[in-house]
Amino acid sequence: MVELIPKEAPRLPKWLNTLFYVSFALLFLSIIGYFILDNSIKSSQKNLDDLKETLVKNKTTEKVALEREIINYDRKIDNLSVLLSQHLVPSGIFALRQDSCLPQVYYSQFSLDAKQASLFLSGTTQSFETLDQQFLVLKGSDWVEEAKLDKISISKEGKVTFDLSLSINQSVLR
Repeated sequence: MVELIPKEAPRLPKWLNTLFYVSFALLFLSIIGYFILDNSIKSSQKNLDDLKETLVKNKTTEKVALEREIINYDRKIDNLSVLLSQHLVPSGIFALRQDSCLPQVYYSQFSLDAKQASLFLSGTTQSFETLDQQFLVLKGSDWVEEAKLDKISISKEGKVTFDLSLSINQSVLR
């Protein structure tokens, strides 16, 4: 059956129309914002390029040479600080050994390996008791980490000869 009276078209809700116009306005504002930001970036880049060009123009050959020289000195100072931090000063061991040496003990050989932090001592004393005292003094020293008596013998004159190996504290050598 054919209807003779046309029906009214359904209307869209008001909030849907409002949402359409708000979305359209946001799209329009986004496009305008894009062009504004793009223009701002281009002008900032142009300013930056102008400043770099001005800097390059103001650099003379003397300034460039001076900058290179300063950079070279800075590199040398860095290298020196690395070397100084790794530098060992083994001469401090003499004062420590002298302080912990008994007067009755005579050292005839002294060998220091600073990298391995080891000290080899060869000496002579009057008796085993003096050697024991010297060994205990060395072993109790704070700069000695480990003391080891390698060799003991009696010489033809009746004196006690000995060899000592000491592991020393690394902080003594710095």
